[in-house]
Formats: sequence, structure tokens, C-alpha cells
Amino acid sequence: MEIRLTIDNPDLERELYIEEVTVEALKDFVDFFYKPKPLSYQKRDPKQYSHKIEYHDELDEDLSDVKPYSHIEDSAKYVHDLRRERNRV
Repeated sequence: MEIRLTIDNPDLERELYIEEVTVEALKDFVDFFYKPKPLSYQKRDPKQYSHKIEYHDELDEDLSDVKPYSHIEDSAKYVHDLRRERNRV
């Protein structure tokens, strides 16, 4: 729900921004009409809606020795450096 108030008078607009009472009155007005309804949903049985994942042996190569990120010695430093790089941009 969204309510927009357009004011063409700059003096009145400035005065309304300053007055916290106006903002509180608008909130009370909106809350009077808008009462959120609680979410209602039906619980389902996980056993009924789950299924077994079947893997097919279509891969020709053996990937059992593949270990991603095994070259990283200090995981905390690695994550710290990644975050620092991301925040620079």
C-alpha cells in the first residue's frame, strides 16, 4: 500500500517536513485503515512431496580427486581479501 502526497506550495512543504506531528498523524491515519492480515498457509507433509535424486553415471572421467579451493591455506584471510576487493569497486 502506498500513499503519495503532492504539495505545490514550497513553504507548506518545508513546514510539513519539519513537523513530526504531521508525520505521526499520517501514520495513525494509515494504520487506522490498514490492518495486516496474518499469513495463512497449509502445511504439507515433506515425505509426500520429496523425491530421491538419482545420479546417472554419464561422466566418463573420475572426479573423486577434485577438491575445490584446496589451494587455500588460510580460509579466513582468503574471505577477508575477497571482501576487501569487492568493497573497493
